Amino acid sequence: MSSVKTYSTIAKNTASLDDLDFDFLRKKGIEYIEALGSDLWTDYNAHDPGITTLEILCYAITDLGARLSLPLEDILAEEDNPNFLNDQFLTAEKALPIKPVTALDYRKLFIDIDGVKNAWLKKHEKKVFANCKENKLSYKPFKIKEKYKKEFILNGLYDVLVDLDELDIEIFNTAAKRKKEIKRIKEEVRTVYHANRNLCEDVVQIEEVEDYPIAICAIVELKPEADEEKVHAEILYTIDEYLSPSLRFYSLKEMLDKGYKTDEIFNGPLLNNGFIDYDELKNTELRKEVRLTDLIDLIQKIKGVDVIRDITINECDEKPQSKKIWNLCVPTGKKPKRCDKSSFSYFKGFLPLNINQDTVSEYLKAIYDEIATNIQDVAAQKKTLDLPVGNYSGIEEYSTIQNDFPEVYGVGELGVKSTASAADRAKVKQLKAYLLFFDQIFASYFAHIKNVKNVLSINGEIDRTYFTQVIENVKDLSELVSENYTTDEAISDLLFSNLDDKVTRRNQILDHLLSRFAENFSEYAFLMKQLYGSNTDPAVIKTKERFLQQYGKIGGERPLSFNYYKQETEDLWDTQNVSAFQKRIALLSGNPNYLRRNFSNDPLEIFEEIDSDGIIEYRFRIRDNNKTILSSSSKHYHNVALLYKEVLDVKNYGRFAENYIIKKNKAGKFYFNLTNPNVPDSKDEDHVIARRLSSFSSKSAAEKAITKTVEFVNTLDFNEGMYVVEHILLRPDVTKNTAPENTFLPICTENCEGCESIDPYSFRVSIVLPGWTERYSNVDFRRFLENLIQKELPAHIVAKICWIGYPKSYDTQGEENEMVELEEAYKDWLFAKTDMEQKQPNLKLKRLIKIISTLHTIYTQGKLHDCDDDQEQQDIILGRTNLGKL
Repeated sequence: MSSVKTYSTIAKNTASLDDLDFDFLRKKGIEYIEALGSDLWTDYNAHDPGITTLEILCYAITDLGARLSLPLEDILAEEDNPNFLNDQFLTAEKALPIKPVTALDYRKLFIDIDGVKNAWLKKHEKKVFANCKENKLSYKPFKIKEKYKKEFILNGLYDVLVDLDELDIEIFNTAAKRKKEIKRIKEEVRTVYHANRNLCEDVVQIEEVEDYPIAICAIVELKPEADEEKVHAEILYTIDEYLSPSLRFYSLKEMLDKGYKTDEIFNGPLLNNGFIDYDELKNTELRKEVRLTDLIDLIQKIKGVDVIRDITINECDEKPQSKKIWNLCVPTGKKPKRCDKSSFSYFKGFLPLNINQDTVSEYLKAIYDEIATNIQDVAAQKKTLDLPVGNYSGIEEYSTIQNDFPEVYGVGELGVKSTASAADRAKVKQLKAYLLFFDQIFASYFAHIKNVKNVLSINGEIDRTYFTQVIENVKDLSELVSENYTTDEAISDLLFSNLDDKVTRRNQILDHLLSRFAENFSEYAFLMKQLYGSNTDPAVIKTKERFLQQYGKIGGERPLSFNYYKQETEDLWDTQNVSAFQKRIALLSGNPNYLRRNFSNDPLEIFEEIDSDGIIEYRFRIRDNNKTILSSSSKHYHNVALLYKEVLDVKNYGRFAENYIIKKNKAGKFYFNLTNPNVPDSKDEDHVIARRLSSFSSKSAAEKAITKTVEFVNTLDFNEGMYVVEHILLRPDVTKNTAPENTFLPICTENCEGCESIDPYSFRVSIVLPGWTERYSNVDFRRFLENLIQKELPAHIVAKICWIGYPKSYDTQGEENEMVELEEAYKDWLFAKTDMEQKQPNLKLKRLIKIISTLHTIYTQGKLHDCDDDQEQQDIILGRTNLGKL
């Protein structure tokens, strides 16, 4: 017998509301007094001064509890900014919609286009033949032995079938107008698709859905009072809607009235004309059969219809059938349509009726006009949910509890009596000081309520996480506190400076916010600290904040690839027009720059020198855009890993002018060094981390040079990023049966013999990264990023990851720089690919395919340990390290 599983849950509302119960607080306070001081304190009646103090403190707690129980919008409200919530929170129409993922999502987008009644996405079938003897692919079968033959279908390619919306009947009164309208709609559908294209997918053809003519003949008896022309119009409209249903757009209110939840309403892409019911959308797939019983049922429900004497369906081109057809099958990819061979006869009793076709047309036009008006009305209605408006109440305001005491205590606004003795005055001061302790605790709580929106903000605009405030309305306060602590900031520093670990606290708060989206940066933060030490904490915090700030965008765009269709060149290079996957990887790995750009133009130059013992050592320098050397390494490095660790410090500390020190050389000229603020000892080798070798005639000239250097360093990032090359976009033109030789990706003979797919196109990408940068050259960071790529890439997509190339400045001793070659080829191919009206430029495609298929990863250089050398042993990892320089 199987045991029943039990599950633990966390309650949404854990508030006990005890903080609002004065009697409970008073009772609990007395219990504590009895437990702690029963030997000295025995009178717990209301007249006792201690009980009076307890009751006033309990009242203050209920005041705090009441404010905490206010609606969240009231707690967050600001006095001078009523739209504060709109500035801080993503509203439903921004947070919930996502770019299209499924075929239904794409259909909604296409139907939203003016002139499209319905649309369908279907797989584009394109067969590719493989020659396993010569490792070739072709769109035509090879004339070779059967054992060398293989074939596969390209996946990820689609065609779009469009059904035109003929609400405006007059728009198609000529064939020329119809042709022009079809061209416009096709272009807009293609444009919309490419603006919402999924990774490793593409569209091939956009065609008007082909009609499948059906003849419908019926003899109908009407009721005496029926308007025959109106009934006929409604029958024609009903039949046409059955054969090819229209979709209705709903307003937000209508969707809510239908019982849908907000997340269901905004699921999928946001439309211009309103909302489409997913259930209705599913029911408007291309009809596979026409059922006579369905037509009978629909016509019989029309007002004015009495009896259907006879009704038949048949193909328009077929001869009359001797047997009645009840179900008529419709070929795949076609839309059934009532043809001109259809006929309808009407009777009232035994009298046949003559139908005025002009009147019928007017009734039909009225039906379509009403639908068009409804669409316009829905489109004009608001499609957003308003955030609640908070009522500002000065929630942080706190007035001393001392004024709540009876006047006899002398601690209130009236103070002590003029006749009081010095001893009594001293006792009052002691009591006021004692109560001030409680006052400050309460004031801190109220100050935190005010700042909760700043503490939990993703913008990181505050430099503290603990707060307090000056106590207001305390009589003779200056006699109790120092004049140095009369501001909120001063008191906060006094009370919380030892507690407020801003880095740790900020990380905890950001981790809390990230956990709400099931995001985790712990592995990244640990790796950064392992590689570069604690000075990376601010960078990790900035990474988390940057990720949260863009979460609304990257969350809703997760499946999105880049748009290559008819783009300007500036929209394809040095642009953010990249896949959402690339943006997400960049933000998760702390890279603020995910633009598609040239990586080889790196301001960092690395060069080698051979010392007197014949050992290779490394140095670096940083040049600005004018090729002026701004900084040079202050020492030699025995391996590239140590050099890059220093480069990271240069980029971090070089952003601040106070870390530069101006020196004077023997010639009386000035130069400057960049120092590590964490190594203040000038005699320490690690104190100076970079130098400006060029000298200046005056100190002011050196200061200006420091300013320019700081400005340039602040523009630097890790020069990291990636090229994501979708193999499906490298296919030869699938609309043709032949393709030029060498325009296919190469295949491997082993795939022909094994179980692995021989298809190099379907759902495959090549991910190319610059292998020389300070983080990407690190083996551990590469492993982290490769795991991150595999985790974030959609499960159905296979990636080949390559770390290649060098900066242009690096001396490769005559070898080709793969990164420079790839950048040129990829850029040329993209610029040619964007214009789909032209033929595929085969030479540019061939060059890119050749480079992509021959890329190989570069590894960091290492050397085996020399027992006579005191230098630290460099890690040698099999398969991930080059021994020496090859």
